[in-house]
Amino acid sequence: MVSAVHGSLIETDIPCKVYILHINEQLPPAERFVIQDLDETHLLVQPHRLEYVKAEVKAWQQKNQFTPPTDLRQT
Repeated sequence: MVSAVHGSLIETDIPCKVYILHINEQLPPAERFVIQDLDETHLLVQPHRLEYVKAEVKAWQQKNQFTPPTDLRQT
């Protein structure tokens, strides 16, 4: 018998995918959102958790964004 599951496909780079899987593993089993790890750049996730995943990834990217130091020398 065929079993079908409704999900949202996420396509991302490998480091971001690893972070999403890490977030998923930190949650209790009842709250996990990854349905299937498809390949190195694709995940199938529960559609109602998609905004949560986007917000977590955005916060992670902002936290890890490089900001060059300002030059304090006077010319």
